[in-house]
Amino acid sequence: MKTRTLLTLLALILLGYLPKVNAGTDIYKHVDKEGNITFTNRPVSNAQKFSVASFSRNTEGLQPSSPRVKETIQKERDAMRRQILKKELVTEEKLFTDTQNFLEQVISTRESNNHQEKVVQLRNKLFLHQRNISALRKELAR
Repeated sequence: MKTRTLLTLLALILLGYLPKVNAGTDIYKHVDKEGNITFTNRPVSNAQKFSVASFSRNTEGLQPSSPRVKETIQKERDAMRRQILKKELVTEEKLFTDTQNFLEQVISTRESNNHQEKVVQLRNKLFLHQRNISALRKELAR
């Protein structure tokens, strides 16, 4: 009886440590020839090894792992980003206007056999340009 109780107690203690052992398991990230990424707990050749403990949410007392950028450099990057977004906005607005003008021409002429199909395609293009314009304006408003 004592042996059975002792074995049961030992089994319960070992089960209590099982999650802690599992939390220390390593994860492997493998990228194949086609660029597909696979995460696994089994070692794979040419795989990058990660420790599960490194992904803990407990970040107290830890230094940020990403490098900090000087404020002047960040401002330059932000300014360049705004310029790019403004150029994209101008381009999208021009494409919107051109598509809108072409749609009006197609609607007024009605010469082709697939008139309705062209109108639908142009309206879809207009919708996409309109959506891009609003997304760019929203991003620039930040």
